[in-house]
Parts: sequence; C-alpha cells; structure tokens
Amino acid sequence: MPSTTTTKNDRQIRPEPGDLDIYHIMSLLPAMPYHEIADVYCGEGTLSVPLGKLVYRGKVTALDTVKKNLTVTRRQLKNIRLTNVKASHISDESVLPLKDESIDGAMASFFVQSSAKPERTLEEISRSLKKGGWLALIEWHKNFEESGPPLSKRITPEKCRAMAEKIGFRFYMRHDLSDMAYMLLLRK
Repeated sequence: MPSTTTTKNDRQIRPEPGDLDIYHIMSLLPAMPYHEIADVYCGEGTLSVPLGKLVYRGKVTALDTVKKNLTVTRRQLKNIRLTNVKASHISDESVLPLKDESIDGAMASFFVQSSAKPERTLEEISRSLKKGGWLALIEWHKNFEESGPPLSKRITPEKCRAMAEKIGFRFYMRHDLSDMAYMLLLRK
C-alpha cells in the first residue's frame, strides 16, 4: 500500500505504511469484533482498513482534517469492498463529528503533530468514548532522528501519558512499536 500523500506536512507527520507492523499494533489493541471505533487523524487509512477487518461486526469511523487523505481511504475501502468503515472529514478540530459516549475505542496516531490543540482532541475523544472505553495513542519517539517531524514537535511517552491523564484517562500499558514509535493504551 504505497503512500500517495502529496502534502509536505502529512509526510513529516506520518511514517510510510510499511514502517510500522500494523498487525502487531492490531494484536495489542483491546478491540472486540463488535466494537465501534474511531480512528482520529487516520491519514490515508493505514490503520482504518485493518481496524475495519478486526471489528467485522462493529464499525470504524475514520476521521481526518485532510480531504485528500479521506479520498485515498475511501478508494481503498471501495477496492476491497469493506463496508463497515466510514471516512468523515473533521471540519472543526475542536468538535469531533461523534456522538457522546458512542464508541468503544479510539485510535489517535501522531495526533500531537496533526492537531493544533492536542489536549482538545483528547477531550473530544473522552466525550465520545463509552465508560470503560479504550484509547490507543501512537507517537514518534523523541530521539528517533532518521525521519519524521522536527524533534521539537514530538512528545515523550511520559508527557503524552500526563496529558491524557489530565483529561481523565487511566494509563493501562505502553508498547515500543519500533525505534521510531511508541503506543500508549489508556482507559476512560
């Protein structure tokens, strides 16, 4: 699944699809086949498509602020005939297009670089999550220098955890996905 993103900003934020082991990420998630999940800042659907396959009796809402990314995601979904994933545009970053307590889980990949207000994004995810719901945050390691956004735009796992806990999430687990990225799992 080669990257077709043309925006310079998005290339600096997201790794190429082959850089992370998607199936390793899926195996770490507390997702069940019937869950409803939001993939916030989904990019080109690199995680949305596997999430849709994982929750074959549930549904995935893929959200992004970049319309070109959503077009690529929709094209992928159409090509493989995956009908339980809906791609939606985030027109206002301060309000995600999700109902209160409507999702079982959420994925936010590289949200610190994608969002102008990452704390507000976490508040919106919390509003949308059911009690006991889970949140997976994937971010760049602060010391990985081969690619990605400037080091000043990255966040350490400790600061990312503190930001989420300030919103009301409970820390569950941390995984180092590679030298490039880490994932935090949290509960509402």
